[in-house]
Parts: sequence; C-alpha cells; structure tokens
Amino acid sequence: MRHRVDHRKLNRSGSHRKAMYRSMVTSLFDNDRIMTTDAKAKEARRLAERLITRARKGYTAHREGLSLKDAGKTDEAKQKEAVALAHWRQAGRFVRKISVLRKLFEVIAPHFLERPGGYTRIIKIDRRLGDNATTVLLELVDTEKTKRPVVKKSAEGKAPAAEAKEKEEEGEEKKGKAKPKTKAKAKGKSKEKAEPAPAERKPGKPAWKESAKSAKKKNTIIRRKTSQD
Repeated sequence: MRHRVDHRKLNRSGSHRKAMYRSMVTSLFDNDRIMTTDAKAKEARRLAERLITRARKGYTAHREGLSLKDAGKTDEAKQKEAVALAHWRQAGRFVRKISVLRKLFEVIAPHFLERPGGYTRIIKIDRRLGDNATTVLLELVDTEKTKRPVVKKSAEGKAPAAEAKEKEEEGEEKKGKAKPKTKAKAKGKSKEKAEPAPAERKPGKPAWKESAKSAKKKNTIIRRKTSQD
C-alpha cells in the first residue's frame, strides 16, 4: 500500500516534473491564468500558493524595515531587510525569471496582503480530444484579467458574437444579390416556354426512316377519309 506517499507522479521523472512545475507557476504569475489538465493544476496550485505566501512575508518585512529605518532604528531595520532578502532568494530558487519574480513581490503580494490563503482557483472546461483528459483553467483570484468572463473562441479565433454579426451581414448581402438573379431566371424561363423544344430522336434510327413513316401515316389518313366520303 502507498502509505506516506504524497503528490502525483504524472508519469515523469523527478527532474522533469520539477521543471514542468517551475514553468507552469512562472507562466501563471506572468499571465494570471493558464490552461492545463486537472491533475497538473492541482499540483501546481499548492506550489503557487506557497510562493505567494512567501512573497507576502517578504513584502511585509521589507515594508516594516523601511518604517523602522525612517524611525531611526537601524539595527532592527537591517534584520527586517535580511528577512525580506531571504524570502526573495528562496522564491528566486523556483521562479527563475527576474521580471516575474519582481511582479510576484511588487504586484501580486500587495494584492493578496489581506487575504488569508486561497489565492488561486480551478475552473473545469471540457475533456480534451485524444486522451479524454479534463482540461481546466488555473488562475489567480480577483485580478484585472480574471475578473472578466472567459469567452470561448472558435477554431478561427473569433468570438461567437462577432461570428454571428458576420453571418448576419453575409446573409443580408446574399439576399440583396439574389433578387436580380431571380428576375433574370424568370425571364429566361418565359423565353424557354415560348420556344418549343425540338423533338428528340431515338438512338440508332436515321432521320430518313422517320420521315418515311410520317409520310405513310399521312397517306393512310387521306385514304380513309376518301373511302368514307
């Protein structure tokens, strides 16, 4: 039995798994939202929330250090700055991109300063074609980007409202073009009705045989009429 065994292995080696989590968490802090599978999102969420808590502690220590420095307490201010630097370095071991690390300490940490945990959420979308894995959105809570509703786009990358407007415009254009075509078709039909269609010939019979048959029929009709008279 798997006693004392935590976390998902995700069919990857330890180094591969660590690199994958690092890239997922970095892109989450950079873009505020990522799309991934359910199992990966649950594993990346715990790491992201721990890093945000560490950034909060570093931000508060740095702010307290500045206030102590202004008050003239240099020794205590140095201790607080050392604590803030330690948190920065610990977070920098995992988030290697400096611009994202700066955003974590300067933007994300102040945003969640009064929130005691629960910085991220998972929204289920649909099942992925091929392996039928559940795809989800892992996003930060109450940011400028994640406050907006998620709009599903088509394969061409257009929103459904824009596609509906384009279809309506195309339908109106087709109707406007179709009216003169119907008139032209009606004129063509009247001409076709006025001109009788030529008689079709049966395949394999020459024209002189048909003319001879029609002449015989006429002669027989004339003879019958004369006999009756």
